[in-house]
Amino acid sequence: MQHFRVPLVVAALLAIGCAPAQPKRDPSGLVLVESWKQGNLFSHPSLSIDDYDDIWLAAIGIQYAEGQKPLAEPDEQSVRKVVYDTVLEKVPIAAQLGVRQAGPCTLKMGVHLAALALPRPFKGSQNRASAVVVFELRDSQADEPLVRYGQRRELARAARRTEGGLDLEQLAEALHAALDDVNTAIRDAMPVNATGARAAQGCKGAIGDVRGQAKSGAR
Repeated sequence: MQHFRVPLVVAALLAIGCAPAQPKRDPSGLVLVESWKQGNLFSHPSLSIDDYDDIWLAAIGIQYAEGQKPLAEPDEQSVRKVVYDTVLEKVPIAAQLGVRQAGPCTLKMGVHLAALALPRPFKGSQNRASAVVVFELRDSQADEPLVRYGQRRELARAARRTEGGLDLEQLAEALHAALDDVNTAIRDAMPVNATGARAAQGCKGAIGDVRGQAKSGAR
């Protein structure tokens, strides 16, 4: 959805190589940030999210695993609503600094379920719905990625699957956990780095201020 290079990005997020070369990068040039949280966090090597003021939750995407039959359109819309509502609940800055359009001081937020697999349930099966939850922040005008985080998650327990293989309550629980990890990883692993690079465009660095307060409150 909207310039989201699913196969290459997912491969980079989940299969970071063991070669000693540093720094490790994803296909768009973002650099791996070491974090104790599960999943992989990448950030831009020179541009900082802390120079921006606003967040625009602009993209909620679904991409299916190879061979997976897509959900019906009403079911996809239900999934997107669960993602949207969960993001606003679990990523406070998305509501605190939320706007509805692109701008020079605005980051575009995208949350995607990539490689979504929905095994058809049958008696005795232990297969479970799963996806790679991908969270990213981009410059809303240039569409350049600044932060990307990916984590594989099971989305439904076998005992609670629906005929389509996905339980919306379990999806919300899985997203809660993944977004908790996103918040912690971005807060703890990425230093606050407001550079003033966008001051000429009227940006005050409100995101850097909020992140700095979150870091201080977590100590």
